Amino acid sequence: MKFDRLVQKFAGDDPKMARLVTYWSVTVLLYLLCIGILWIEALSGVADTTPTARLTALAFSGHFLFYHLIRRSKQLNLAPAELSVYQGCFAIVVTVLGYTLVGPMRGATLVVLLVILVFCAFTLEARTTRAMSVFAVVLLAIVMLYMRISAPQRFDAKIEIMHFVLIGTMVVVVGVLTGRMSDLRATLKRQKTELADALARIQDLATRDDLTMLPNRRHMTGLLAEEERRREVSHHPACLALIDIDWFKKINDTYGHEAGDQALRTFAQEGRKVLRGHDVLARWGGEEFLLLLPGTTLADAQSVLERFRRQVEQLRCAHEERSFGVTFSAGLVELAESEACSDGIRRADALLYQAKSSGRNRVMAAAEARVS
Repeated sequence: MKFDRLVQKFAGDDPKMARLVTYWSVTVLLYLLCIGILWIEALSGVADTTPTARLTALAFSGHFLFYHLIRRSKQLNLAPAELSVYQGCFAIVVTVLGYTLVGPMRGATLVVLLVILVFCAFTLEARTTRAMSVFAVVLLAIVMLYMRISAPQRFDAKIEIMHFVLIGTMVVVVGVLTGRMSDLRATLKRQKTELADALARIQDLATRDDLTMLPNRRHMTGLLAEEERRREVSHHPACLALIDIDWFKKINDTYGHEAGDQALRTFAQEGRKVLRGHDVLARWGGEEFLLLLPGTTLADAQSVLERFRRQVEQLRCAHEERSFGVTFSAGLVELAESEACSDGIRRADALLYQAKSSGRNRVMAAAEARVS
């Protein structure tokens, strides 16, 4: 447990941050390996001790700085790709400087350049990865030329040219391949985003009515099942209302089906404005709607529904330079403690029938199911 807390404190709670710190830790291990080899050569007299010490200090000071930049990247508004560019360029510089200190086997250290570019491919775009490849080759050429001029006795021109051609070719190839990998990664990321958007749209289409943009019957059925499970635990009150647009067939026959659609949309829009945030109004079928009022007593639900009814009866729907009014009738019930929502809907349907038989544009309410 202490070790887990230590790791959490070191890497942070954010998974993305922890991943960046993990990458940083891997690069530290790689540096330890390379610096260790360099110190073996320095202690054996092949490499100079003072430049080796300075390079070691530079490498680990830089990594200490990058750790703090990673941990504070959000505050500093540093994107992971931007940090990767800085780290990659720093690593290339340190590797090329290390090349100047190693003895006859220094050609082997250039493999680290390839590792750096491969690491960069996981976070950088293809264009940036290729630019870093060019930077590595150009810097290496400048350093090799300087080494040949400043210490010709230590650096044989033929060997340096061979190293440059070999590493230059490999860096170019790796740059192209990692660039391609970056392109593929970007494509996969874009496809993943598009797939997520498509799934969200499909989910929305599966759960929402196209005309009114309210939850559809399938989605409402699932919400009712969830409400039943919650009520088994919490025993809180809940009410259901079955709502029907009055004289809907007459609206269609008189003004046309487009006017009927406009009436349904207007009703739904008003419901979204008037009803409370936790109430759920769904299109149950045709001109019929089901309203779920969780955590609500019958008296409160009746107040909400009456306010909704008064707002709707004041509306006017415009269609082809003509206008008409819309009203609704509703049957409202408060669910008994162990009553299923399906039974409550049946009771609400019976009350809706009474409301329509009594003249429409009214709410009929009942608290509990009758016991026969």
